[in-house]
Amino acid sequence: SDVCSSDLLTGDGPWYRYLLDLMTISPIVLCLALGALFALVPRRKELAFLAVFVAASYLIMCNVRYGMNLRYASIWEFPLRAAAFAMVWELCARFGHRQWLVATIAIAALCGYEFRQYMILATNPALPLYELAPADLLRLVHIIK
Repeated sequence: SDVCSSDLLTGDGPWYRYLLDLMTISPIVLCLALGALFALVPRRKELAFLAVFVAASYLIMCNVRYGMNLRYASIWEFPLRAAAFAMVWELCARFGHRQWLVATIAIAALCGYEFRQYMILATNPALPLYELAPADLLRLVHIIK
């Protein structure tokens, strides 16, 4: 039995498909988390544990044939956001005694951006957010037409 091409689009892709999907959904969080991976993980055991968890589960999940779906990547939300928060906190340390204020503003801005992304992706009646292929995600954020 043949698998139709739309099924292949929703469940197939190269090993880096999750990275592309996460970059489309939450680019700032992913960039901050990757920055924390190199800047903070060597000194922070809790972030190292989260990095090992993400890497191990990513290795397993990207090798499931026709099983790639952004819904499954939701297990990485906490580790990515924790690493992003740690990176924001580290970047705001340069502001000295105003670190709390600057970090609060930065996190509030990041939350606002993430809410905007949610509104774009989850409330669009033209493309219901159930099982979007990468092309659908890129269409929603106006990267492709």
